[in-house]
Amino acid sequence: MIKLKKGFTLVEILIAMALVAILVAIMSPNIARVRPDQKKALFIKAYTRTEIAVVNMINDTEMYPTVYNEDGTLSQFGLCSTKAPIGLLANTDSASGNTKFVHYFARELGSTESGNTVKTSDGLTYDVNFQNADATNADVTAATITITYKDESIGSIKVKNGGNVECSDDKCTKYIEDRYNLKVDE
Repeated sequence: MIKLKKGFTLVEILIAMALVAILVAIMSPNIARVRPDQKKALFIKAYTRTEIAVVNMINDTEMYPTVYNEDGTLSQFGLCSTKAPIGLLANTDSASGNTKFVHYFARELGSTESGNTVKTSDGLTYDVNFQNADATNADVTAATITITYKDESIGSIKVKNGGNVECSDDKCTKYIEDRYNLKVDE
């Protein structure tokens, strides 16, 4: 008795390969649209990290204390303060002056600063422009932070003295407007 081997013929294999090729051709444009936009994802990550860092900084009463004059007016308030911290923090890490904001911002991000630049392990660079030293109005800008990735600016963030974080340019507004949709824009 002769055993016949069961298998696919060459024609059947070629038909299957043609079907797979047609499916790939149909699906390719759609696959490109559902992949996440890397720059948008990184910027949203940077924006969120900035929000968290700013909240931690403004709520640290040793790092940024609120101090009143004898007449009840504000002497020291918010992220524009350039005065050294008070309490236990003053004994261990007492940054002051125009580099105070950058120093504590870098510390909150778990990074180190070099001048006005903070680099993180994910390849993002935060270029911090500190402004309005020692202002006490909550609505003045304390810093403008430009986020760069691979030497290309991907957006700019404005940090207010009172701790609010908002967009500073059109790229940021576009990304944050729909921060939960990471698809590549067409």
